[in-house]
Amino acid sequence: MTFSSDVAPSRRVLTILTLATIGGISADIGLALILDATYLSETLQFGYLIWILAVALFWLHPAAGALAALTGGVLGVLASSQFETMLLVILFCGLSAMYCSRWVRRLYALLALCLAVNAGLVQSDALLAAGFGITIGALMLLCYFAGHATRKQLVSRMSADQELVELRAAHEDALAGERRSIARDLHDILAHDLTVISMQTQVAAATGTPESRAAALSQISQSASAALHDLRRVLLVLQRENIIGSGPGDAPELDLESGLARFTERLQDLGFTVDTSVHGDISSISQSVEACLYRILQECTTNVVKHGARGHDTNDCTIELEVKEATVDLAVTNRTDANQAPAPKHATSGTGLISMEDRAATYGGTIEAGSPAEGIWSVQVSGIQLRLPR
Repeated sequence: MTFSSDVAPSRRVLTILTLATIGGISADIGLALILDATYLSETLQFGYLIWILAVALFWLHPAAGALAALTGGVLGVLASSQFETMLLVILFCGLSAMYCSRWVRRLYALLALCLAVNAGLVQSDALLAAGFGITIGALMLLCYFAGHATRKQLVSRMSADQELVELRAAHEDALAGERRSIARDLHDILAHDLTVISMQTQVAAATGTPESRAAALSQISQSASAALHDLRRVLLVLQRENIIGSGPGDAPELDLESGLARFTERLQDLGFTVDTSVHGDISSISQSVEACLYRILQECTTNVVKHGARGHDTNDCTIELEVKEATVDLAVTNRTDANQAPAPKHATSGTGLISMEDRAATYGGTIEAGSPAEGIWSVQVSGIQLRLPR
């Protein structure tokens, strides 16, 4: 199994290495001064400098530090300081296996083993030479494989940490998408139903007959009830995602067929003449696409209430739904007669068209909104996929 060379030593490891190296060299010099000052040859002193340089380089780049340490080990063996030198060579053997690339750690292990053999050969006694070489070689291999195993754990942990970061990012993206969806639903609910309630309130205030007031109040009651149902649906989604606590709720499905009848009736109650036509089989539309079209239709009819003109001999508003073999189209067209004051305007967030475009794009559709002729406003939704591809 191979590993990348981007496993960097931690500051704690580097600090321990630095202190161990300085301590080892200091102890070696101290013992030499006490027991035999002639032990400190120029070659050995130069080897000490190489070791210090190796540790310094290891802070900057582990491979350069390991190879410099090996050079210092060679000088230490030549200066007859085999024991102390080989301890540091063994230490760097494990460190190179942990933090260097594959070719560097293998090259270091090979050269270190050769150095251990040479250190054994310089011993005067054959038995001592064999024992020294075998012991140092075994310690090097043990240290190498211990470092290699530690490297595997480090890489595995880094991979798990990276995967966790990616999962958290995906989770945040999913939450952001859900928040946008909830925001669209809340916008659709409040924009449509509250607009109708506001319109009917003005009708009830302006009319002079008890019958018209009762009809307006009835429409207000129905719109308020529908808004509550939709809000409960949003709350149920939040409960399922454990965003809010669970509780009693009612979440009716967004049925497109009943929505067509419902929105048509509301427009008619507000004085619009409406022509609604359906071509094709609505039952072939998947549930998620049906909910998408329901919300788009809701936003379109809300805009008709806000900006449309009423009271013409021909239709003030036309709603046409066409279900094809693989796609479905929706068109809502209304009059905007400049000579007649349209329905009272209400504050708008400006997010209605953006919300519709976002919903349509989710199912592969497009929206074109504009004025094809003077006094006409049209919203054309086309290419909505009946079912999302798997």
